[in-house]
Amino acid sequence: MPTDFSKYIAKSNGLTLKEHTNDVLFAGRKLVETLSLTEDEKKKWLDKIERVAVLHDLGKAHQMFQASLFGKNELAIRHEIFSLWYCLNYLELGEDELFAIATHHRGVSTGVVETDKKRLQKEQLKEHFEQLVELDKAILTKMFLIDWLDENSLKLKLKQGDDIEVPISKRWQRILKKNSQGSEFDKTQRWELAKTRGLLIAADHIGSAQIQNEIPTPRLLKIADFQPTKDGVFFPFRKFQTDLQTLKGDVILHAPTGSGKTEAALSWIYANQTPNARIFYTLPYTASINAMVVRLKQIYGDDSNLVTALHSKSLDFFYDEAEEETLNYVEREEKAKNKKSFSKELFYPIKVTTLHQILKNALMGKGWDMALFDYQNALFVFDEFHTYDPLITGMMMATVNWLRKSFDAKIMFMSATIPEFILDKLIDNCFEGNKSVIKRPNPIVASDAEILGRKRHRLICISKRQIRDNYELIEQAIESGKLVLIIVNNVASCQEIYTYFKEYSPVLLHGGLHRKDRKVNEGKITNSNKEKRPKLLIATQAVEVSLDIDYEVAFIENAPIDALIQRLGRVNRAGKMPQCAEVYIFENSMGNIEKIYNKKVCEDTFRELSRLDSKELTEGDLIDVCNIVYIDGYSDNTDREDFDSGYRNDIINNFNERLIAGHWENWIEGLLEKSKSKIDVLCGNCFSEYVMLLENGQNIDAYQLFVQIYFWESEDIQRVISEKKTYKDKSEKYNILIADDLEYEDGFGYKKKLDSNGQFL
Repeated sequence: MPTDFSKYIAKSNGLTLKEHTNDVLFAGRKLVETLSLTEDEKKKWLDKIERVAVLHDLGKAHQMFQASLFGKNELAIRHEIFSLWYCLNYLELGEDELFAIATHHRGVSTGVVETDKKRLQKEQLKEHFEQLVELDKAILTKMFLIDWLDENSLKLKLKQGDDIEVPISKRWQRILKKNSQGSEFDKTQRWELAKTRGLLIAADHIGSAQIQNEIPTPRLLKIADFQPTKDGVFFPFRKFQTDLQTLKGDVILHAPTGSGKTEAALSWIYANQTPNARIFYTLPYTASINAMVVRLKQIYGDDSNLVTALHSKSLDFFYDEAEEETLNYVEREEKAKNKKSFSKELFYPIKVTTLHQILKNALMGKGWDMALFDYQNALFVFDEFHTYDPLITGMMMATVNWLRKSFDAKIMFMSATIPEFILDKLIDNCFEGNKSVIKRPNPIVASDAEILGRKRHRLICISKRQIRDNYELIEQAIESGKLVLIIVNNVASCQEIYTYFKEYSPVLLHGGLHRKDRKVNEGKITNSNKEKRPKLLIATQAVEVSLDIDYEVAFIENAPIDALIQRLGRVNRAGKMPQCAEVYIFENSMGNIEKIYNKKVCEDTFRELSRLDSKELTEGDLIDVCNIVYIDGYSDNTDREDFDSGYRNDIINNFNERLIAGHWENWIEGLLEKSKSKIDVLCGNCFSEYVMLLENGQNIDAYQLFVQIYFWESEDIQRVISEKKTYKDKSEKYNILIADDLEYEDGFGYKKKLDSNGQFL
């Protein structure tokens, strides 16, 4: 009599093993249909996913797993190891498929086989397995397996005889150990192991969430999707944009801010897209990523579910997005977490992301095995790539070589600000010295010449002075009714200026705001009704990102020329003012910037800009300054060493040789060790609100109270880092960093806390 499989449960919610298997099988088939594969590859992977999907959770039928769903698992072993046991004893199955089944929940280990509670050593493993086999002889038979295959209409080759091996072969014990896999498989075989594992994991996650019916089907971009319109009438593209619509292959686009680089990128995507090939649009800042997601969703219209955000703070973005669907905190949080999870995997074909998310896979961070499908034939746009420090720039170039070589990916670099030495490094290190990949607007073509010869700013350099020394200039600009932008180099300066001009109802935008306030303020400055936007914006370099803002006069602290070019892009952005906008550059900063910027680069920048004092600037003027400032490339040995270290990164450059299927690196420590990264902390006076939100089930709202600081800004945090442990009970209980010497003021940001005598703590 055939086995009744309806009694076997796969999930604690009562979902049966058969139901879950069907969900995973459907998800796997749909994924394969939406990946960039040839017909032969598609058939191969459809066959594989059918086999591994049907078999991956068979071990859940063991009565010990069934008991574990109700909290009883005294003799438990991981169910996927029992699934492997079935296959090894009774089936002729490919080793990559066996490996995927055995590791679809956990990777390879340094021990032998892990149970649900501990790692078993050799002498313990056989006895443990024998007990489990003895305990449930009814299901550990070939006939049970045959019934399961029949139940799922799957025909597989069975091994002859009924002899079984307890527990699993010594060879497979070695394969499941990190340090032994290389001796069992060559690099090509390990790549195949990883791909099969990645595909099963993706299908299992989607099937477990029961969103297999929502997997989006990619579609090709059409020119009409992104051609600018007004009142239903199409605007003509500029010549350099039109050229990109027929350019096949890699490209470096060097074009001014406000020239239509996004349309240019979409033109290149249009020319190089192939059916089901994924698109990765990288930007350096989360605000610009979120804005680009919204824009691409508008472009794709009814197919907007093709597009997602992928960055470290995307949970906030998805949480805000879900507010349109439900006001229930629990439902919003669940939707947001699902979107964040599947943004990392194979679900979405268009991902707007940070470079770090690409580096994570090149450095074998967790989930890299799914990238082996995601990156195949993919298109990568690296926008505003000039912003990265030398270490990350080196890693980026090494990663581009990996993407081109391993996945036949096509690459577009794009920026308004590319120092000549960076351009040379790109050409030499990534494109074999082929300068023909560089594309720029053509000065002899009218539509391109318009943006190259455009003069948007009149430069006024103020030597030896700070912004606070010339507040009367700012007051005059405000009183005249102009839209005024002030950009300084650190949070404290931003707050000081805000306090002075508070009567003019300014808005702040800086890194010292927590995500809750940042979201509110970004909403104000990008309001669709431009009349409601603030007349005075006071910001740090946070304003350099690709936000859709446009001011009429600016007061800016000196910074490296590439940063200043981005800041100038927020003033008279489209060049439509009747006269050039006045931009004041102040040589001296109100705060210490030596930990943020290279002192020599800043000095060289102001010196060269001073030669242009009172001049109306063209894009060419700014590019010339940029090239002079960086004429010697990276200015000191540390920068050069950092770049070389990134470019020669051993993991990226020897990815195929080093890969161990089912193993991932703790990449983040190595990546950020030398970078000027910030950390998330909770200001002391926000702790009670944080706890209240947690207790109310508003976990994401609670997390949005954190601010990002440099570790040196808080003595409390320095103490935590130096001791490498939490120093207060409440920090330890909630596993967070709390800075009691910082306090938060709504709309203003974090600041040093004062004691009763007015002294900093």
